[in-house]
Amino acid sequence: MNGASEQIKNLFEDIRKEENIQLETVEGIKAGIVPIIEEAAKNPDIYYLFEEMQAKNEYKYKHNIGVGIIATYLGTKLGLSKENLSDLTLAAILHDVGKTRIPERLLEKPGKLTATEYEEIKRHTIYGYELLKSIPGIPPSIALTALQHHEREYRQGYPHKLKGSNIYYLSKIVAIADVFYVIRSCLSSGNAIL
Repeated sequence: MNGASEQIKNLFEDIRKEENIQLETVEGIKAGIVPIIEEAAKNPDIYYLFEEMQAKNEYKYKHNIGVGIIATYLGTKLGLSKENLSDLTLAAILHDVGKTRIPERLLEKPGKLTATEYEEIKRHTIYGYELLKSIPGIPPSIALTALQHHEREYRQGYPHKLKGSNIYYLSKIVAIADVFYVIRSCLSSGNAIL
């Protein structure tokens, strides 16, 4: 799992520097990280994940792996086809890629964000969509999931306050995995939840 986390860390750092994603990078994720996540998602006791991924300074990278495992596990239980499950895993790994366009000082700021800072953080969904939509050879669902993973059933999410029936189903799965991972990580570390 640490190898996958290191690959994600390198990927996000490269995207931050180059401000784009290459198709070769996505193919590398499919070949190197997706199989690791799919194998880890077969473990019916996913709580081991949180004990294995406790290093605070690696949270933002391990978060993507954890969300990938949980989303893949859920997708398996929902009976998704192999192709849809593979898309879901890739989408979950890349759901927060837009954060590479957010200044690190905001991402790592201790304490409460100002309203302006929070609005900028929320733009990571749009940035992720913009980064992913133009990559030839990957399904549009990957970019759509990055855009919609903070939308909520009753128009309470962002960036577009969509109603549940207008939210793509892979986005819903990634949203559930994302929230579950964050809550479980906060409970494991003893931190308060928002």
